[in-house]
Amino acid sequence: MIKKRSYITLLLFCVLVVNAASQNRSKDSLAVKEYSFLLIDSPAKLFTMRQANENCLSLYRLSMRQLNNIVIFKNKPIYLSNLLLQSAASLIFIPLTHEEGHRSILTYKGIGSVSQPFINKDGAAYVTGVKDIDLKTLRDTDLPNYIRLHTAGLESDYAMLLRESSQMNWRQESVSILWTEYFIRKVSLVTYYAMGLLKIDAGIKEENDELKRDIVGHDVYGAIRHLHRPNMEFKRYTDYNDLTNKEKRFIKRVGWRSLLNLVDPLLLGKTGFKLNSKCNGNFALGYGMVPFGDYIDEHFWLTTKSVNAHFYLRQYENKNTWFPALGADLYNISVAQNIAIDAALHGWIQPKALAFAENSGKLGTAIDLTGKYRVYSGTKGVKRLSLNLGMTAKTEGFLPEEMNLKRYIGFRIGASIWL
Repeated sequence: MIKKRSYITLLLFCVLVVNAASQNRSKDSLAVKEYSFLLIDSPAKLFTMRQANENCLSLYRLSMRQLNNIVIFKNKPIYLSNLLLQSAASLIFIPLTHEEGHRSILTYKGIGSVSQPFINKDGAAYVTGVKDIDLKTLRDTDLPNYIRLHTAGLESDYAMLLRESSQMNWRQESVSILWTEYFIRKVSLVTYYAMGLLKIDAGIKEENDELKRDIVGHDVYGAIRHLHRPNMEFKRYTDYNDLTNKEKRFIKRVGWRSLLNLVDPLLLGKTGFKLNSKCNGNFALGYGMVPFGDYIDEHFWLTTKSVNAHFYLRQYENKNTWFPALGADLYNISVAQNIAIDAALHGWIQPKALAFAENSGKLGTAIDLTGKYRVYSGTKGVKRLSLNLGMTAKTEGFLPEEMNLKRYIGFRIGASIWL
């Protein structure tokens, strides 16, 4: 569940910050921008988390591009044409992708559900239509995926932020299109994680009809309660006072660490630092929850005339043991006249069986490749069209946006429009 009642106050705060920061934003632009869409992902169930995120972000960027060009907005100040318009759009867009993250886990596990991403009378967005017995069975037979069911909305938010960071840092999208959404999404992510520091509850009681209840209630409280007490009497919604003292200490750990997400020059509109005459770089810290605990990571972006690269270091922690990880990805590497590839490599040590209280780790790796074959080139309107074929091969372990926690090889088909 994502709570939206406090977003009006947040939005007013954003208006003031964006108005001040907009004067310092980079005026980056690119003659040709890629808008990618995933038609079929693996597993072939509509929609995977990656599929929802990629398609929604491309649609959002296209929409903002067109709205910014409407005559009534063209000559208005930036705070009117971009900030107010995009802030309003973000209050619809963010809960949409957040709830799709939750729903995608249920779909992957073969459990039918209904995403209701629009704010209800209680100021919350839900995923509904699931019986208690189905959720209890998932908890009792597959705890990592049940914990991920709680954290998947926040996982989706974080994955979207990384997508947007890379596009702005690599100058693949202008800050006038993405910055407002990025700022609101990041602040809302930190706000959700940090609610426990102020002992704030969602303020919603479980509905009498189980099919009308949200699948997990408060994402963070519910995940932490089930990590510590997976065999307790089943209950969906968790309030702060339902937690034990150990769980409340974990809530504080999550809340304080989530503030690392604010260490990010992009929040001030800074899309990079000049490292030398040919290379720009940027960085950010991050934090999130996973099926066995949480993680802290450090991100670095490098941009040259021909290379767009992203590197990260990550430190997972379950109950009280740390596990390292790292990875890198390269965007749109030209390998032939009409062929380009995106490539990513990941490596990690994660607790065995993705267990919360496990001290021993297991090495895991993943490789992700997307080949793009250009089938059309033009000079006006659509500059290029490409057909895309992707593959992910991974060992057992958690990888953001990848549905399968087991050893897996999957393929996907998509297309890109270049404008």
